[in-house]
Amino acid sequence: MKFGENLKLIRKSKKISQEELAEKLGVSRQSISKWETGENYPTMNNIICLCDIFNCKINELVHEDFTDINFLDDEIKMSVVKFKEKEQKRMKGLSKFIYVIARIAQIIVLIELILTALISIGILITVANTKFNTETNEITIFKHSFDYELEETKFAMHINNNNHFDFNFEKEDYKTFNKIISKSNIYRLSLITIIILTTIISIYMLYKLFNTIEKLFLNIHDNDTPFISENVEYLKRITLYLLLILLIPDVSGFLTSIIYNIYIDIDINITNYLFILILIVIVYIFKYGYEIQLDSKGKIYNTKKD
Repeated sequence: MKFGENLKLIRKSKKISQEELAEKLGVSRQSISKWETGENYPTMNNIICLCDIFNCKINELVHEDFTDINFLDDEIKMSVVKFKEKEQKRMKGLSKFIYVIARIAQIIVLIELILTALISIGILITVANTKFNTETNEITIFKHSFDYELEETKFAMHINNNNHFDFNFEKEDYKTFNKIISKSNIYRLSLITIIILTTIISIYMLYKLFNTIEKLFLNIHDNDTPFISENVEYLKRITLYLLLILLIPDVSGFLTSIIYNIYIDIDINITNYLFILILIVIVYIFKYGYEIQLDSKGKIYNTKKD
């Protein structure tokens, strides 16, 4: 269906004659007739005026398949796509629940980040002041010496005759641990530093993830529609943060095992990456919804705020 046919359908649905429309536009009735038959086309200025008169959008005049005129006319009058009241309240309530949970999670992760940083400093100081003597099986921590035993299933450090602690591990872990304590203190310190930095960066990414989730669902709760450009960007960030949370430990572990020539168990869960793929699809759905609303200025919620 072409422009002329659309114009004729809209004009008749509004119960406006060719003469009345011509008078509103300041053109002749013959011009309106030629537009509707396709003999001629209006200027862009007249098309804009037609949109103002009919309270419609340009694409609704030039759309190739404009058959459901009654439905589109109601949408034009309302200029808002509404859910039922219960659906809206459920959507808003769920959004509020998610952003509150995300805010609480941020606080918890932030505390975890601070504690991890403080503990990491203590670990680094301890490692820097720890020496292993593999010939005498003696470990020195802050100038205090202790005996230790290293077997294929455990590492035991004797504090005195009555107290000791054991650290159990698998065979591959035994080989790794044995290699680490036989190296220099700088070797051990650099290895621990990489592990700590990987942990801190991963926790920080988790903090940023919950921060973005809070902003996303706060927007969904407060705005007229979830399909806005800002929410599309938030979803992209959420996807990126999730991907980094998955990749950073795996990549760091893989590179560390190569650089330090030690065994590090890397468990890659394909299901997690499948979830990332699903989230990417959701991003495109939000983007598509946003583009539709740019076209029609549709809204999901009523204008009344909770």
